[in-house]
Amino acid sequence: MICTRRTPCFDWSDTDPLAQQDGFTLLEIMVVMVLIGISITLVSLNLYQDSDQVAELEAHRFASLLEHVRDESVLTGRTYAVEIDELGRQYGFLIYDDEWMAVEQDDVLRKRFLPEYLDIRFDLINPRNDRPMLVIDALGELTPFVLTISSEQLVYVVSMDNGENISVRRTQREPG
Repeated sequence: MICTRRTPCFDWSDTDPLAQQDGFTLLEIMVVMVLIGISITLVSLNLYQDSDQVAELEAHRFASLLEHVRDESVLTGRTYAVEIDELGRQYGFLIYDDEWMAVEQDDVLRKRFLPEYLDIRFDLINPRNDRPMLVIDALGELTPFVLTISSEQLVYVVSMDNGENISVRRTQREPG
């Protein structure tokens, strides 16, 4: 290195931080690991839903969908039905047009899938036909039913009261 008045002697390698460092320090690695851990915790908390909350959501969703189908049935003069599979894990809406057909191309009345960690029981009182389904006729009358959705601690019962109202009741799950 030649030093002149115009170019003073200065070694740039002494001030270049990359020239002095071969890798990350333990402190830098630990800070990154802590940040990753916090991020994973926040994401998993947002994704996790309490089974009691899910049971309540599903019970109210079912009741709201029945009210919607009842209104649709009266407005269109068509007969609808709700069919729940044998395991109680999914339900779908049907419409009668000389035969029962699944409602398709409808985001509101699409097939619904229930989580496996919920206990579902569906009982029809005086079913109208051989198929186990809840029928909503063109006058808005429903087959009497009781749908029970149980979570870890709570039980939600969706049913028709003595009138025509669909209600959702919440009770504590009995131990055992």
